[in-house]
Amino acid sequence: MRDRSKENTKLSIVGATWHLPLALALIAIVTVVVYWTVLQNGFIDFDDPDYVTVNMIVRQGLTLKGFIWSFSAFHAGNWHPLTWLSHMADVEMFGLNPMGHHAVNLLLHVANAILLCLLLRQLTGFLGRSLVVALFFALHPLHVESVAWISERKDVLSTFFWLLAMIAYVWYASKPSLKRYIPVVVLFALGLMAKQMLVTLPLILLLVDYWPLNRLFLSQEEEASEQFGRWRLLVEKIPLLVMAAAASLITLRAQSAGGALNHADAGSTLLQIGNGLLSYVKYLRNMFWPVDLAFFYPLQITDVVALKVAGAVILLASISFFAVTQGRKRPYLLFGWLWFLITLLPVIGFVRIGSLAMADRYTYIPLIGPFMAVVWGGEDLAGRWRHGIPVAAGIAAAIFVVFSVLTVSQIRFWHTSYDLYTHAITVVERNWLAHNNMAILIAQQYRYADAIKHFEESIRINPYQAPGLKNLGNTYQAVGNIPAAINAFRESLRLDPNDADGHIRLGYAYLIAGNLDLAYQEYLQLIRLNDSYAQPLLDTIRRSERK
Repeated sequence: MRDRSKENTKLSIVGATWHLPLALALIAIVTVVVYWTVLQNGFIDFDDPDYVTVNMIVRQGLTLKGFIWSFSAFHAGNWHPLTWLSHMADVEMFGLNPMGHHAVNLLLHVANAILLCLLLRQLTGFLGRSLVVALFFALHPLHVESVAWISERKDVLSTFFWLLAMIAYVWYASKPSLKRYIPVVVLFALGLMAKQMLVTLPLILLLVDYWPLNRLFLSQEEEASEQFGRWRLLVEKIPLLVMAAAASLITLRAQSAGGALNHADAGSTLLQIGNGLLSYVKYLRNMFWPVDLAFFYPLQITDVVALKVAGAVILLASISFFAVTQGRKRPYLLFGWLWFLITLLPVIGFVRIGSLAMADRYTYIPLIGPFMAVVWGGEDLAGRWRHGIPVAAGIAAAIFVVFSVLTVSQIRFWHTSYDLYTHAITVVERNWLAHNNMAILIAQQYRYADAIKHFEESIRINPYQAPGLKNLGNTYQAVGNIPAAINAFRESLRLDPNDADGHIRLGYAYLIAGNLDLAYQEYLQLIRLNDSYAQPLLDTIRRSERK
C-alpha cells in the first residue's frame, strides 16, 4: 500500500517550490507593464540638471575624479556618493539618453518589489500575503515620483540596500554570529551612502525582533543563558546606531551647506511640529485615496491651525492606542503602525528642511508597514467567513487595477517639465514653486509676458523667496523694463543680502540705467563677500567713469 502522507508532503513541497518563482515573475511582469510608459519620459528641469544633465562631473561618466568628488562633495545639499556613482554609470552606458536612466530606476523598483516579497515570506512564511504587499508597493501611485523622477535614484537605490540588509539580518538572527552580522553592517553602510533616510533601519530591526521574529520573548532558561538577556538585542544594534548618528550629522551638514536649513522660520517650532502631525494624517489619506498628487506641496501656514492639529493628534493617538491594545493578539497591527511612524521621522518635518510640507517620495519605504497591517488584518478578517478569502482576493485584485490606472496616469504627468508643472498648479492651490518653475521654463522659450505672470503669481503667494524675485528681475530686464527689474533685484537682496549674484545683477541693471555710482556701490559689496568678480567689475566701472 502506498504511503499517501509522504506523497502529499512531496507534492506540497513541489508546489511551494513553484509558487515562489511564479509570484516573483508576476511581480516583475505586472510592474514592468504598468510602468512601461516611463521609458518614454524625458529629463525634468527640476533637480535633473543638478544631478545629471548639466553636472559636468557626472556627464564625464565613471572617472577617478568623479569617484573622489562623489565622496567629498555636498552638491545639491546632499551626501550620497553611491547615488552619484550610479548616475555616472548611467552616463557611461547610455550617455544623456533619458530612456536608459529611466530603465535603471524601473529595474531597481522591480527588484525592490521582489526583495520585499522575499523578505516578508522569509519573516512570516506567508507567500500569498507577501505577494499582495509587494504588489501594493509596486503599483501604488504615491511611488511614481521615486521611479519616474531620475533625480530620485537615491530612493530606489537606498531601498534596494535597505531590503537586502533586512534579509541579511533575518539570516543573522536565525543563528547570530560575527560572520553573519558583517553583511548587515556592509549593506546598511551602502544604503546610507545612497540616501541617509535609512537612519531608522536599526529601530526597524528592533521592531522585527518584536514581530515576527519574536526575539524579545525569552524563556527563563534562555534569559539565564544569554550573557545580556534581552539587552543583547540593543547591544547588537549599537554599531548600526552609531552609523545612523554619523549619517544624520553628515546630512545636517550637507543640508546646511546647500542652504536648505535656512528655510526654517524663526520661532516656528510649533509650526514644524504641527505640520509634521498633519503630514502623518495626509500620508495615510493619500495611501487610501491617492489623487491630486504633485511634485511639490508647499507649507501652507494657514493650514496649520490648532483645530486641525488637535484633530491629527486625536486620530494618531487613537490609532496608536488601538495598535498597542491589539499588540498581543494581532502584533502585525502594532508592527505596521510603528514602521510607518518611525520610518517617516527623518522627513516628517519636525526638523524643518526646505520649504515643502510633505512629498510623495518620502512614502517609498514607510508605506510598507501600513500595507502589511492592512493585508494581514484583511486576511484574518476574511478567514472568519466561508467565502471571505475569495472575496478578499477579488477586492485586492480590484484595488490593483485601480492603482495601476492611477499610476499610469501619474507617470504621464512626469513626461515633460511642462506637464509636471501644469498638473501641480492645477491640483495644489498656492503652489508658488510650480509657478516659478513654469515661468523659468516658458521664459526659456522667449514667452516673457507669460513668464512674468507666473513669476508675479509665485511671488504673490510667497513674497519671501529671494531667487524668485531675482528670476522676475531677469525677465523684466529681458523685456527692457529696467526700473521694475531694479525693484525686483533690490527686494531680492533685502531678503538675502549676501547673495553675490544678486549684487552683480542689480549692479548691471544700474549700469543699463546709466547710474554708475549705484552700480559701483553694488560691486563694492562683492569685496565684502570675497567674490572673485569684484575687482574686474569695479575696474569696468572706473574705466567707464574715465570715458
